[in-house]
Amino acid sequence: MTMKKISLDSKDRSIIDELLADSRKSSQAIGSTVGLSPPTVRERVRRLEDEGVIECFTIEVPSKMLGYSLEAIVRVEPLPGKLHIVEKILQDTSEITQCDTVTGDDCFIARMVLRDIQDLNRLLDPLHDKARTNTSIIKGTPVPRRRAPFADNE
Repeated sequence: MTMKKISLDSKDRSIIDELLADSRKSSQAIGSTVGLSPPTVRERVRRLEDEGVIECFTIEVPSKMLGYSLEAIVRVEPLPGKLHIVEKILQDTSEITQCDTVTGDDCFIARMVLRDIQDLNRLLDPLHDKARTNTSIIKGTPVPRRRAPFADNE
């Protein structure tokens, strides 16, 4: 698959940064920060959406607000012949908030939320005879999720 290289100028980058900070920010507020008129901001945002640079506008709800006091990272190595079964279990577990396939010994790295430490057994039990797991409880997040740095394409 060939990726189309999109040219982003400093105004596009500033608009993206403003939207990442607050996706509900008005075109007028963004325009006053980046030095563009609101119609120009709307036009640029629409172009960035059309080109696939902006995929969606979203909100974040802290898991603690939903009653989850812990988060964990689980490395999962399916047993032979169990890959698709394990993948389906991971997809169907609502407490798994993100899961990636990776290289190396583990096939999956999943991030999950837990109400308490006892939740861990309940969530990992369906994998017991289908995969090896290694779990780490998240203590803190010194680098929160952020956008990838802009490629040098000017």
